[in-house]
Amino acid sequence: MNHGARARAHERVARLGGANLDIAELFDESARLLAAALPHESSCWHTMDPSTLIETGVHVVGMPRPNAHVARYAYLSEDYNTFSGLIGANRHSGVLSQETGGQLDRSPRYRELLKPQNLHGELRTVFVADGACWGCFAFFREDPRDFTDDERDFAHELASLLGRGFRAAGMRARSVDNGTNLWPGLLVLDAGWRVESASGPARAWLEELGFSGEPDTDPLPFALLTLAERVRGSATEANSRVLGVTGRWIQLHASPVSGGEEGRVAVILQAATLPSIEPLISAAYGFTTRERELIELVLQGCGTAEIAARLFISPHTVQGHLKSIFTKAGVRSRRELVTRVFVRHDRAAQL
Repeated sequence: MNHGARARAHERVARLGGANLDIAELFDESARLLAAALPHESSCWHTMDPSTLIETGVHVVGMPRPNAHVARYAYLSEDYNTFSGLIGANRHSGVLSQETGGQLDRSPRYRELLKPQNLHGELRTVFVADGACWGCFAFFREDPRDFTDDERDFAHELASLLGRGFRAAGMRARSVDNGTNLWPGLLVLDAGWRVESASGPARAWLEELGFSGEPDTDPLPFALLTLAERVRGSATEANSRVLGVTGRWIQLHASPVSGGEEGRVAVILQAATLPSIEPLISAAYGFTTRERELIELVLQGCGTAEIAARLFISPHTVQGHLKSIFTKAGVRSRRELVTRVFVRHDRAAQL
């Protein structure tokens, strides 16, 4: 075990939350810091919507960018060592071979994705900070090397540090006004995740997602593929919020298409509104459920007495909650809370 490399990595990862990096820079820097502390041949990093637990961004090292086949098998809810399972576990990291009792072929993910690439060791970690997950990584080693308990535990130690770093990067986003007000766009995907039809605005929104190819022929952004796979697997609607390349928040809403071939999915892409990103803002600042209820009433312009009456608590308790909210948000008044925290993000969503 390289104690020196790990100590340095731990210290530097802890600084990422205040490093003023955007998401792309944070991906690069995090991968660089952990390359020596947790040696591996390849890796895949994701940002995640903390409300829906859908992967919204991707960064790969030493491997091809994930495609629809990866989206179909990498996140099966019935597989071993799932990201969603790690989020709710006491330890936020896990090694696939340990979870399968050494029988890796029991995992569909291993059989379909890892084994064909001669990958034997898989270490997964979710970035959980204050109960919310903001991203994850999977590190891979070639046969016959595997990850140890010690390495798994070190990855768990990094989980909250990375969570705070990715949370800060996401909420530090600023919008760039490109002079275009985009209408919502519509994509219809067939059962093979090929574009069946696309409206004009949808093509512009794809560019906002960093897509520069042709929807009819080139692989779609992974955020779209994972959302569509969630819908295909559950046969219900799903949505996520994704940070675009210009810094604006984009809302993706997907639903099954009735009639015709089974497995078709429709996706609406549009600018995120304040109600849609409010859960992200609240999660980023660590507001509790009760604090979120109180904030909603503050945003409606309610005074202390009205808030107390609506929530069936005393005015003194209202003031106690407000004090906690102000401390978490780094503000000193309701006016600052509204203008510096919520209105700022609302404007970023609309530009």
